[in-house]
Amino acid sequence: MKLSDTMEIWLNCTDIIPEHISKDVDKILTKKSNNLEIPNIIINDDLKLEQNGKSIGVMVNISNDIEQKEALSLIGSVNWILIKCENWKMIPCENLIAAAESSGTKLAAIVEKELEVSAIAFALEVGVDALVVNEDLLNAAKIAKSQRLEHKEDYRVKEADVSSINLQFGRIKEIESQGIGDRICIDTTSFLENGEGMLCGSFAKSLALIHAETLESEFVPTRPFRVNAGSIHSYILMGNLSTCYMSELKSGDEVLIVNQKGDSRIATIGRIKLEKRPLIKIKWVTNEDFEGDLILQQAETVRLINNNFESVSITEIKENMEILIHNSIQSRHIGAPISAFSQEY
Repeated sequence: MKLSDTMEIWLNCTDIIPEHISKDVDKILTKKSNNLEIPNIIINDDLKLEQNGKSIGVMVNISNDIEQKEALSLIGSVNWILIKCENWKMIPCENLIAAAESSGTKLAAIVEKELEVSAIAFALEVGVDALVVNEDLLNAAKIAKSQRLEHKEDYRVKEADVSSINLQFGRIKEIESQGIGDRICIDTTSFLENGEGMLCGSFAKSLALIHAETLESEFVPTRPFRVNAGSIHSYILMGNLSTCYMSELKSGDEVLIVNQKGDSRIATIGRIKLEKRPLIKIKWVTNEDFEGDLILQQAETVRLINNNFESVSITEIKENMEILIHNSIQSRHIGAPISAFSQEY
């Protein structure tokens, strides 16, 4: 579990400044500066945040998707974003926490109910960087801060190198028919080469390399721009190293193209082709007992890559064969990597 740096407690003094302020308060949120020794965060009429006369961020009210997008657009450009959520609180906080991780932007959240204090302090197991509370919630905020210190383990998400993807082999442990279902072909605006494909799978933490339709066959022509990528529920690794559901892909999206050596590049989607086809599930396990699976169209032109770095049709896949996969220890929230526990099965 990863938590952000030590969480601060801000006392919300926008209406009134108490005569006595607890020593547990790290900062005061106020509309006017004062002579107190505790650092002041001044919120202006235009919702800009200032400290010691310098702009440090902005406050955003989130009551709809447009305002959430506004908050997301500020990440990376300001030091602090102060969030005030009207109705939905947890989901917007989680979305901003996931997006802000490793960005340099810190998040403060106005909390008005005791039940929300711990939830927002530990949202996505990462939490906000500051809880903004009134006097009635100071004790709850203090407890949450103490719990954060007790559980803090700094597992930072490593910045991935887009040019190189770590691949390994997974041993096939199960092959099973899945009946008829919706599958997606991804047509790119670039030619793909032999040995290249896309990383896809049912679980975000374990993806298989699906070979592009570049190989000659006497029965069907090649489609050297296409990957028959699997069922609509599957994940795919995108050009920015996030994941996306197959069902959400659209023309103009950028996907990651990876070859059997792990070299990668980015290609743009030109078209998505959705059709009902017979499906088959391939389940694998690594030497470290890391499991994954993939549901693909049951067709000779759909290929994976074996331990001899040769493409092999899924109709020829057998138990105990090995295929190229990519494993990640990172959990995902709406496709973005986060350092939080998540289990898929």
